[in-house]
Amino acid sequence: MSRTNEVIQETNTAVNIYLKKGDQFAQKLIRGTPNGLTLANLTCGLFSLIMSMNGLHRFASLFILLAAVCDYFDGRVARMLRVSSAIGAQLDSLADVVSFGVAPAILAHSIQHWSFLMVIAFISFPLTGAWRLARFNVNPTHDYFIGLPIPAAGIVVALLALFSFVSPLIMIGLALLMISPLQIPKL
Repeated sequence: MSRTNEVIQETNTAVNIYLKKGDQFAQKLIRGTPNGLTLANLTCGLFSLIMSMNGLHRFASLFILLAAVCDYFDGRVARMLRVSSAIGAQLDSLADVVSFGVAPAILAHSIQHWSFLMVIAFISFPLTGAWRLARFNVNPTHDYFIGLPIPAAGIVVALLALFSFVSPLIMIGLALLMISPLQIPKL
């Protein structure tokens, strides 16, 4: 009888080890989900850049909009799973600069013919977006945004570009709104 108990105990120990390893893997997977969404946001921004450089403007716009969907869910999933981290916040800002700052600027520049205003818009849009993100990372707010969030500005440019419309004046206006002291309530 004691030999049977030993065999059962050894089997249970082996099973428990695998269950524990499986549980650890599941926890790592859950903790990594928000960062995975952030990296999907960044990947969409990079694909948008590739599409813009190859003249596929509508696809570039759609990739920016898909990046916005990933950006919308990464923070919410992190809060829901209670797995937010400092590296996740910094990674999110870097992804946002590419997807909603650089990608819309390249997209607009690839559609619009060269002009002095377009050069100003091309430079100011990602720079003010990066400034706004850095300001938010240093002084985060909870009930409102200070200045227009860069995803909103990038979405506006992407939606206009989806219909082959680009306005350097609109881009400069959005850039100014991003660094403005306006308080915009969070939804």
